[in-house]
Amino acid sequence: MNLEEMSDIMKTSLGIRDNIVGVRLFKREEDIPKDLESVERPFRYCNMIQNARLEGDSFLARADYHECKGGAAGLGLMECPENIASGSLYFDKLHKCETKDVGISIAASMPRLPAGSTIATYVAPLDKMVINPDVVIFVGNPLQSRRIVQAVMYKEGGRSTFNTAGIQSFCVDATSSPYLKGEVNISLGCDGSARNAGLDDESVVVGIPFAMMEDICTVLKAHYQDWDAFMRGWHEAVKKEAKS
Repeated sequence: MNLEEMSDIMKTSLGIRDNIVGVRLFKREEDIPKDLESVERPFRYCNMIQNARLEGDSFLARADYHECKGGAAGLGLMECPENIASGSLYFDKLHKCETKDVGISIAASMPRLPAGSTIATYVAPLDKMVINPDVVIFVGNPLQSRRIVQAVMYKEGGRSTFNTAGIQSFCVDATSSPYLKGEVNISLGCDGSARNAGLDDESVVVGIPFAMMEDICTVLKAHYQDWDAFMRGWHEAVKKEAKS
């Protein structure tokens, strides 16, 4: 199944109008395709995702072109900034914690890639990527997210658990966490992505390891119509109409 097919299945089965977004985290310069051009000015990672999603833009960005250093650190492009690691940002500026020690705990608990393990990020609409991504991201509603969880459960059983803190949603929750853990993660968003990248209040952010995409898309394609029919009561309506 190619990237275009995956994108089409996700959009069709989930009712998503915007682009599904792919992210590749490059570890070596020689792995970067020669025809990919670097961005000309710094962007926040959440803006890259949102622009790819809503405008169809693509971004190749090394560490210096990540405007948000917290996001860059989460993706393994650099060391965690001192104001985050020390708890100062969350306590003194954002007032997201009762003490600096709580801020330190929040920062230390984030699933980040090791500093320097990533040399560049590549963000683009999934169906336009020139290389397979590591993680696939979409912004959607609870039902669309639920369908992804159900597709995972269809193959694997068990239950899904999600890792989030309401902070660093696109970078840590939707990218680093799925990348490191190999599991779908659903983020409730963060105030930074709402303020800086326009994430709306009704949406969640879903990150999917690319290795899971083909199985998820196969299940969705085969079953989403039946799932929707059951949920809406369409089966019962059809049966009643047939008897009348």
